[in-house]
Amino acid sequence: MKSRRISAVRDGGLATIARVAATAASGASVQDRAQQTVDELQALIPMENALLSCLVPGTGARSVVVNNGYSERLVTCLNGGDYHAELVEPFALPNNGWPVRENELPVDPLSLRCVAEYFRPAGLRDGLMCALVTGDGRYVGFLDMSSGDAGAPSDEACAVVGHLAPTLATLVDPLQSARRLASTLDDRATMLGLLPDGQLVALQGGPVPEELMSREPELRAVLARMLAGDRPAAGFLWPDGTGGWHRCRAFRCRDGTTVVAVTTPNPPLELTRRELEVLTHLAQGRANAEIADDLGVVVRTVKAHVEHILEKLAVPTRTAAVVRAIEDGLLLPKAG
Repeated sequence: MKSRRISAVRDGGLATIARVAATAASGASVQDRAQQTVDELQALIPMENALLSCLVPGTGARSVVVNNGYSERLVTCLNGGDYHAELVEPFALPNNGWPVRENELPVDPLSLRCVAEYFRPAGLRDGLMCALVTGDGRYVGFLDMSSGDAGAPSDEACAVVGHLAPTLATLVDPLQSARRLASTLDDRATMLGLLPDGQLVALQGGPVPEELMSREPELRAVLARMLAGDRPAAGFLWPDGTGGWHRCRAFRCRDGTTVVAVTTPNPPLELTRRELEVLTHLAQGRANAEIADDLGVVVRTVKAHVEHILEKLAVPTRTAAVVRAIEDGLLLPKAG
């Protein structure tokens, strides 16, 4: 079966596959790459409507990535629960990962409400559907194409879409860049992803610490502040609820997703909370007198804290302590 699918793709289809692969690997934004890809498919497959959607992590809802030609009413249908219940789940399309034409459905299309009430009244008579499944088996999106012509897409058209489906899945996967980055970090860490829309999702590793999940709004605000001004990475500490700390390292991905790697220091940090507060003030460039005012203590107390910090970190100067704190993520989200 696989060899017949490959042999069905002729020079024009192979050229489309090559161009789409190059586009998907380019440095353009996800939106631009997705738009170029859909345009390429429509140039090869004469269907005036195309919708590329992704699944929103954690919800199963479908979100539009590119819409060429579909009305708002049809987009609502295609991304709605009824369409999924009628056409996706019953025919196990996510298990297939290969396009299915309307005339290949094992039932009369007009027996399906979405076809009879949405597609036919809009003059759409044929098309193809393809679940987008990543190489590691995750169902992450969907491609819908349809036309007012009576002719179904050719075998070659289906073969081109089928061979490109994993590439499209990688392109629209909201967590693709986050998962790739997470795979390069400490494999002992718990990895979280903060999507551009503010949703926090687990990526890999152990269960997400409750101290982080229960304070999502605060964590989002901290990440926004720590990565402000296009800063690519930052490290900070988060209380673990028992007097200890989680060490957090945040990294900004190209698509706007933030990856947070969370570990628990072992052995635990020797610095007290007050020393961490002083160290965080030092990293902000504040003098001893300013720190004393902020903390409500005398300057002599701040000097003593600084001496303890230098001793515990085994560094000779305040500057070296700040460098060590930034490198090791020993700063608090808020000082004092």
